[in-house]
Amino acid sequence: MPLIHTWLPAATPDSDNPLQIIAAEGPYLYTRDGQKLYDAISSWWCKPLGHRHPLVKESLEAQLKIFEHHLPANAYNATIEQLSTLLVGIFTQMDKVIYASDGSSAIEIAMKLSYETRVLQGEAKRYKYLALSGAYHGETIFTLGVCGIANYTQNYQALISQNLFIQDIVYVDSPQDPAWDNVPFDSDKLEQFFNQHASQITALLIEPIVQGAAGLKIISRDYLCKLINLARAHGIHIIADEIMVGLGRLGYFSVSKELLGIEPDLVCFAKHLTAGSIPMSSVVVNRSISDIYRKHKQIFPHSHTHSCNTLAAAVAVDYLSLLQNTNILANVRVAETILIKFNTKLKQRFTFINNARAIGAIAAWELNLPPKQIKLVVSLAKDLEIHLRPIGNTVYLLPPIYNILEDLKLLLPKIEALYEKLQELLK
Repeated sequence: MPLIHTWLPAATPDSDNPLQIIAAEGPYLYTRDGQKLYDAISSWWCKPLGHRHPLVKESLEAQLKIFEHHLPANAYNATIEQLSTLLVGIFTQMDKVIYASDGSSAIEIAMKLSYETRVLQGEAKRYKYLALSGAYHGETIFTLGVCGIANYTQNYQALISQNLFIQDIVYVDSPQDPAWDNVPFDSDKLEQFFNQHASQITALLIEPIVQGAAGLKIISRDYLCKLINLARAHGIHIIADEIMVGLGRLGYFSVSKELLGIEPDLVCFAKHLTAGSIPMSSVVVNRSISDIYRKHKQIFPHSHTHSCNTLAAAVAVDYLSLLQNTNILANVRVAETILIKFNTKLKQRFTFINNARAIGAIAAWELNLPPKQIKLVVSLAKDLEIHLRPIGNTVYLLPPIYNILEDLKLLLPKIEALYEKLQELLK
């Protein structure tokens, strides 16, 4: 069937030669024209188990035998409470979970929770948010206010709330970079910034360690921890956007808790949460936030029809249980070492690679090439049965994590072959 009436995401009304997918199985997409493509970006970062994993099928079938969804207002079921228990159990200071249907909605909920607590405490003047340059937290109007990427915001400036952004982020190539855990920190400059603005700021939003839409950039852990500590010293909430990195991508349930060693005030999960099956997102709430609502006997006036969707929750419970009872997370951390070593090899061989970075089950290569030649990379990848979708001049690998070590044995030689072919064509 030709594409006539569907307006695809991030595209003009009439998309240019999109893939028509007729089937998907494991890590592979099957197209109408007979191609079998390895889904090397996990369908926009949300398929940790690949496609049609038996766990997803069994979870959905079991829940469908009972019911698929019910009114979430003043009603609950054991499945959604089980999921909340698992999510809260990742942390030590959290006690509640609020659900929505997508990442942007989760971020909006977290932003609203942070500000409403200020209103309840007589601090309504703290209405601004602080984000990092290069940040991406969604594309709804409220979340665009904390987006640090001009391509997403430039045509909506009249609608977007004006917030504050931290510049001069310290980036690293991998956790083996010396600056990962030891970076010079201009505390005086930032202290001056916070002294000037903290009285207006309700929350700092962070993407823990990896800024996805900015091109899979890796932030120094030392830098991020120092920034968080400084913000907290000024009474600023921390909202951790773990929508891309959380629940397995870096080899941890929570990057904030396990890699940064902090418990944010609010943590947002999505993408991996349901193994990329039924849309669902969650906001895990610190007791310090929920206690303010208890003290003031205040409801949180926010609701979605499909909050607490039970089909989604059933898959999420089984996915989190799978992570708890297998070596998937440990294997992701092994994969990180493999990818770092592979990047060293690539940088030595190919001069058009400006920067190569890797962490967890993510590798990214910043290429010194014009847009036309970046498109050529996508075409060459298809010839090698790999589906890639670069961000600007950054080509990246973000495969399913279920069989990550075996899959890298297949993928890495193909990536190297891709760059070999590209080098030949550039001569």
